Amino acid sequence: MFFLDLDSGRIVSATAPAPTGHKAIAGPGEFLIGSQGYGAFTTGRYGRDGGETARWASHGAMLVDDRGTVRGPELENVLPSRSRFRRLAPGNTLVDGPSLTGYYTSYPAMDSEGTTVFWRDGKLLAVDADLTAHELFAMDDDRKVIGRALLLGEGRVVVSLGSEVLTFHTPLGAPDEGPWPCGDANLRGNPVLG
Repeated sequence: MFFLDLDSGRIVSATAPAPTGHKAIAGPGEFLIGSQGYGAFTTGRYGRDGGETARWASHGAMLVDDRGTVRGPELENVLPSRSRFRRLAPGNTLVDGPSLTGYYTSYPAMDSEGTTVFWRDGKLLAVDADLTAHELFAMDDDRKVIGRALLLGEGRVVVSLGSEVLTFHTPLGAPDEGPWPCGDANLRGNPVLG
């Protein structure tokens, strides 16, 4: 990854070469960059100058709420699954959430209470801020093309699965209003706050 000066286009810094992974804006001038493959399974936090400020032994579709809390489903390329839902905590520590079965996972969404919703292993799952899992819907499903989960108003969740779009009514709250709640699933749509 390269960090560029927006005015001049000059390269300010670059990360060490590594396999690509998921990325997210973590706050003003801060970025999460995941690395997975060839033995790598990490997420680093980088500052505006490109310097690494934290590193966790986890990689996944991480979401960052308006308080800066980072959490999400791990996306390890291993079967049977060893992945968990994780919170990336200060001091490069991991807080374990529920174990995740299956493999293919939608990009998640987060509500204003810190509950994350995503599709995995034929289930619509919600993991609340206390890292408790709730199964909202389940069906036999072995599709390998899974898109993203979107949280709309009034608890409606939309998930793209292959060529279908499924809509669910859930007890989730309003979408998180933090500036970076969507991780890599919405990296291009993350707002830039001045």
